Amino acid sequence: MHSDARDSCRSSVGEDARLLSIEAEAAVKEVSFAVEHVSISEKLPCNSDIVYLNIRTKENKVFCVRLTIQGFAIVGEQFDMPSVTESKPLKLYETIYQLLDDNSEQYRNSFGLALTEKLNQIANSSS
Repeated sequence: MHSDARDSCRSSVGEDARLLSIEAEAAVKEVSFAVEHVSISEKLPCNSDIVYLNIRTKENKVFCVRLTIQGFAIVGEQFDMPSVTESKPLKLYETIYQLLDDNSEQYRNSFGLALTEKLNQIANSSS
């Protein structure tokens, strides 16, 4: 993720938008280990109502993801290119984890491996 996108998103909006941008930044940090690419869009709007993320999974699936107060939704299959049609309702996800769990088997595998490694570290440090 580029700091320019983060900074411009934060500085151009009020407190409500900062909350969305902070959530978007946290999502980027938290799932970066399990996807090929994740970033906040530098081309699409970032305001108090909406932030866009670009994600490429390890399966090479590309998503343009919209984050609003209602949650995360895949709105396109190219970076920076929302292509929502009214004929197909959006599936909303409460968290970025749910979105990736539903759309990337390798995300699920990476998450499971990371969890196992963490549990092993905890077990080894306590013995």
